[in-house]
Amino acid sequence: MFELQYFILGIVQGFTEFLPISSSGHLVLVSELTDWQDQGLFTDVAVHVGTLLAVIIYLRNHIFSLFKNILTFKISNNENFKNIIIATLPAVIVGYFILDFVQNYFRDLKVVAISSIVFAALLFFADHFKIKISKWENMTYIQAFIIGLFQILAFIPGASRAGVTITGARFLGFDRSSAAIFSMLLSIPIILASLILTSIDIVNNSEANINLYQSIFAAFIACLTALLSINLMMHLIQRSNFNIFIIYRVMLGFILLYFYA
Repeated sequence: MFELQYFILGIVQGFTEFLPISSSGHLVLVSELTDWQDQGLFTDVAVHVGTLLAVIIYLRNHIFSLFKNILTFKISNNENFKNIIIATLPAVIVGYFILDFVQNYFRDLKVVAISSIVFAALLFFADHFKIKISKWENMTYIQAFIIGLFQILAFIPGASRAGVTITGARFLGFDRSSAAIFSMLLSIPIILASLILTSIDIVNNSEANINLYQSIFAAFIACLTALLSINLMMHLIQRSNFNIFIIYRVMLGFILLYFYA
């Protein structure tokens, strides 16, 4: 049973982390549908390490390009790196004040269901009614900040961090691939911040549940699944649009409202 729990956790976290369908919403759903005991903070850290490794592997060329100027002390020339910082700050600042409140009062299936439908609709309009097409490398500071404001919405369970940042980028006229790539780049500092905060909680909690081997297994599954999902998403949006994810979110939202709300 424990092996199945960690296997499912790795698949859910890995497959949903970078797709615009909400990883936190699916994790809430799994917890509601099963009687599994909480896997603990250490496993949460492990699966996030797995997804972080996956996005670093996939975006290795972009990341190398971003850090090349830093390593050669040419930070002033690295506008893309500055944009990532600018887009990250709003969520970090606001999250510091509201995260506990959101987790205590908004983590239920009704919120997940409504958020899934509402933000799917927003993504649909952003994806289909913006004519201008730009590359993320040409992003301005103001545009990066606006996408950062969209990222704040990700604290709502079911909203999807990937979904809201992609939506913001599409509303601003960035092409689908650029929107997805910038969203994934933004995930790196967010995941790192989450890892740091959770690790501090583990250090301060002498009774933290540390399932080392199961957690490593879950992290491995999360990494492989995340790589698969990223490649699947990029393959789809380079040839089509975000409709398959939008339809899935709307169907999921109405199913949750019908059976559980």
